[in-house]
Amino acid sequence: MQTLNQNSIVVGVDVHKYSHTAVAMNAWGEERGTLNFTNNTLETYTDWLEQMGIKENIIVGLEDVNSYGIHLVEDLRSKNYHIRYVPAILTERERNKSTKHDKSDSVDAKRVGKVILTKYEDTLPAKESIANTKELEIARSLDLLLMERRDLTKQKTITKNQLHCLIHQHYTESYRLHCPRSFSKKAIKWFLDDLKENKTILATSIIRRLSRLLFVENQIYTISKEVSVIGETSKEAEALTAIHGCGMITACSIMAEVITVKRFKNKHHFSMYAGIAPTPHSSGRKHKMHTNPFGNRQLNRAIHTIALGQIAIKGDPTGKEYYQRKLSEGKTKLWALRCLKHQLAKRVFQTLKYAR
Repeated sequence: MQTLNQNSIVVGVDVHKYSHTAVAMNAWGEERGTLNFTNNTLETYTDWLEQMGIKENIIVGLEDVNSYGIHLVEDLRSKNYHIRYVPAILTERERNKSTKHDKSDSVDAKRVGKVILTKYEDTLPAKESIANTKELEIARSLDLLLMERRDLTKQKTITKNQLHCLIHQHYTESYRLHCPRSFSKKAIKWFLDDLKENKTILATSIIRRLSRLLFVENQIYTISKEVSVIGETSKEAEALTAIHGCGMITACSIMAEVITVKRFKNKHHFSMYAGIAPTPHSSGRKHKMHTNPFGNRQLNRAIHTIALGQIAIKGDPTGKEYYQRKLSEGKTKLWALRCLKHQLAKRVFQTLKYAR
């Protein structure tokens, strides 16, 4: 894995929809050049990089981009440049601690590069730099599907909340006598049959939302099946499902964020990336541990789901025993759960490491 040295050239890139700005610096932060380019002039950019020095010494820094930088990343990967992703929170901190709070594309690009120079250990090698083609294809497919599934789940929650209010207006709480589970398939059919002859605005509004809820649930089901089919082609995802509380959807959520465990030096580095490992906040005689709110929230959420599954009534005996032991030590329920998540993060790392 490439590291910084006195010959390194760090190139920070500020990525936008229609144009990108790159600033090159040497290992001491001295500016070597600036370039503005677009996705249609990527050859100009790679030619400019070649003038900076030998490829082995060049490190390209990017904020963890989604769609706008995909063409740039693919071009750099095809030419074997080393790419590192910089968390957006680090560039934001770089701006806040600066004496000049100015903002422009070139200044932002320079800040990305400075994060690489000053906080190299807090950045990760881009998945495109280190993963193989199959891993990238699986991760990209899962990322797109899971992103759509999360959006649909939010829509489902919003629609259900609206329906709770509207149904109560129409039926009062008496509807619970007919439909204890308000939004089961049987309950939805009962509501639709009962309201089909009712032409009031309230009734038609309920019918539209119920139809929308059915449509969204069918889409979520279809996407979940697609995710499971893709997950079954990944040895790592299959291995993760052996952990109690980790279903295929959760395993695929982890794989979409991790891509390849080779990006992480050790299990502690993995846990820090997920925002799970406790960080010390001490001064003098006071010694406190805090959690990191700036980790990868999707990965954190997936491990949180596993932890909740382990302490459930039908959960994992080992996980529940560990959780209860932390409670008996005087920890709050929240901190006991965080401790369990920390253990699970390390187990997930070990599972991914040896599943290859």
